[in-house]
Amino acid sequence: MGRKSIIKERKQLNSKQKRWLANTLPFFYKNGIQGPTMNDIADHLGLSKATIYNYYESKEELVHDALWLKLKELDKFRDLLFDDSQDFVGRYFEGVNFVTSKLIGITELYLEDLKNHYPKSWASVEMYYERSAENLKKYYDLGIEKGLFRPFNTGLMATFDLRFFNMMVDANFLQSNEVNIETAFAEYFNMKFNGILMKRDLTLLTNFQRN
Repeated sequence: MGRKSIIKERKQLNSKQKRWLANTLPFFYKNGIQGPTMNDIADHLGLSKATIYNYYESKEELVHDALWLKLKELDKFRDLLFDDSQDFVGRYFEGVNFVTSKLIGITELYLEDLKNHYPKSWASVEMYYERSAENLKKYYDLGIEKGLFRPFNTGLMATFDLRFFNMMVDANFLQSNEVNIETAFAEYFNMKFNGILMKRDLTLLTNFQRN
């Protein structure tokens, strides 16, 4: 049983805050969280430090809200995965493609700073991963139940998917394999569904990869 999610709307953020937080994330991806000061963040956003402190008492609060906004955006993954109006395999393609596109730019430096110095925020990341694994497992279980997938260890497959997400945010991994995110995702999708579909329809797979 997963832990209770905290990626829900726990407070209202106005449009200015959302814009600041969205602009802060690429700065953290590039520079990490520990190094930059509130002055550095204010300079990046073109604001005074006093303006930021009107909304946040500490950098920790700002870091947590910036992450929360990203996780809330990524929460659309579940809606895509269980959208009954879409083709069953197509849902997976749309959902995972959405997640990988939203993870572009995240760096190990940012994640390591979260893990080592911001335990509250890192707990949110772990909860998101846990819930994503549960949703993926549920999707695979449903596919087997519907007779669309061959029986397999769905928990293990969900873990493989999450590992794939991690690799897609690793620029060194992509560079060393001379591949971009789009190509890596197409290859992963092709290998996965050639293996688990009960009836292999290569035309279907090709069409999804082209769209």
